[in-house]
Amino acid sequence: MTTPSQTTVQCPNCGTPNAVVIRRVIDAKRDPQGKALLLNGTINSFRCQSCGTSNTISSPLLYHDGSKDLLIAFVPMDVSMRHGGSEEKMVGDLMNELNRIIPKDEFRAYMFNPKRALTLKGLIDQVMEAEGITPEMVEQQKKRVEMVQRFIEANSEEALIELVNQYDAQIDVTFFQTISLMAQRLMQTGQQQAVAHLAAIQQVLLEHSAYGRELLERQQHQEDSIRVVAEDLSALGENMQASDLVDLVIRYGADSDKLEALVGMIRPAFDAQFFSLFTEQISQAPAAEREQLEAIRDHLRQLGDLVDEQARVMVQQKAQFLQALLNAPDFEPLLMQNLEVVDDNFMAVLSANVQEAERRKDVVTLAKLRRIYEKVVGMLQEQMTPELRFLNELLSAPDLATMQQMVNQQAGQFDRELLEVVDAVEQLFVSQGQQEGLDRLSLIRAALIQVLG
Repeated sequence: MTTPSQTTVQCPNCGTPNAVVIRRVIDAKRDPQGKALLLNGTINSFRCQSCGTSNTISSPLLYHDGSKDLLIAFVPMDVSMRHGGSEEKMVGDLMNELNRIIPKDEFRAYMFNPKRALTLKGLIDQVMEAEGITPEMVEQQKKRVEMVQRFIEANSEEALIELVNQYDAQIDVTFFQTISLMAQRLMQTGQQQAVAHLAAIQQVLLEHSAYGRELLERQQHQEDSIRVVAEDLSALGENMQASDLVDLVIRYGADSDKLEALVGMIRPAFDAQFFSLFTEQISQAPAAEREQLEAIRDHLRQLGDLVDEQARVMVQQKAQFLQALLNAPDFEPLLMQNLEVVDDNFMAVLSANVQEAERRKDVVTLAKLRRIYEKVVGMLQEQMTPELRFLNELLSAPDLATMQQMVNQQAGQFDRELLEVVDAVEQLFVSQGQQEGLDRLSLIRAALIQVLG
C-alpha cells in the first residue's frame, strides 16, 4: 500500500516550520488520491499555517499505472544538482520503494526502463496523454478556467446573471466540474472565503443557466424518488419478503431513479434468492412482458455491481488514509489537511480497525487508533452547530425517558431553528434508508414541539 510520508519544512516566505505530506511514489491503483493530487497540480504542496503562502516542495517522483504499462520518473533539476547529478541513484531508490508497494507478480518488463519527465508539467502531460486527455482537451479546459475567472471577477449578482446569459450555451457538466475542482484546490489551501464565493457563483449558475435548471429538476426528481422508495419500504415493514421486493421492483418498472434508490438503500436484499425468485416470476409472466422484465432484472444486477464497486473503492481509499495516519509520526497535521475524507464511511473503517486491534491484542496499534478516533470525534463535534450537537445527543440517548428528560431540561435554550435541523437530518436519513433513525427522529420532533411550540 502506498503511504505518504510526513516531514517538517520551513516556509520560504516567513521561515515558519510546517508539517508537510510528501509523496515520492504514486501507484495509481493503490493511491488514487495521490494521482488526483498530481493531476490537479497540488502534489507535495502546502499552505503556510503562518503567512498563508502556497508552496510546492521540489522532490523526486515516480508515477506507476500498471493498467497502462506506464512508469515515469521525474527528478527536479535542482534536486539532481544538489546531489551531484546522481539522478540514476535517486530513480533506483524510487524503484525500490515501488517494489515494496506492489506484489512481485505485478512486475512487468516495462518497469526495467522507466520513462523520464524533465519537468513536473511534463510528467502530468504524459499521465494525461495516457488517460486519453489530448492537448485540445487541455486547451478547452484552459478556456473553461478563464471563463470561470470572469465569473469570479463579477462584482454583483446582476453582473453574474448577465455573464450566465452570455455564456449559457457553454455552461455544461464540464464547466460545473471545473468550478468544483477549483473549489477543492482552494479548500486544500485553506482559502475558505474564496470557496464560499465559488459556491455562491455555482448557485447562481444553477438558478439561471439552462443546464443548471436541468440539474435542479433532475435533483428534485431523484429526491422525490428517494422519498417514495423510503415510504414504500416503510409500508412493507420489517417482515418484508423477497416476493414483496420483486413486486415492488416490477411496480417501479423502468423508473431508473427509483430502482437506483432502492438498490442503494437495501443492497444486501438483492441476493441470489431474490434473483432466483425474480427469474421464476419472469418465466411465468405472459410472453409479451418477459423481455421488459428481463431488462429490469439485468438493470438491477448492473446497479448492484455498481454499488458494490463504489463501496469497494470507497473502503479501500478510507483504509489507505487510515494507514497513512497510523504511519505518520504525528497524525494530526495529516488529518487536518484531509478533513474532507472524514465521513461516516471513514468512521466505519476506523471502528472496524479498532475492533480488529482489540481482537489481536495489538496494544500499540490500538492506542494510536483510539487517539485518532478521539481526535476525529472531537473535530466533528467542534464543527457541529449547537443545534446539531444537541440533536446528536438526543439521537444517542440510551432510552426514551432520558431523551425526554434532556428535551425538558435543555430544549428551551433553542428556538424553532432546531426543528429545521431535525428536518434536514430527516432528509439525510431518508436518503440513506435509516428507518430506525427516522423512527427515533419522529419521537424527538414530537417532544421538541411540546417544548418549543
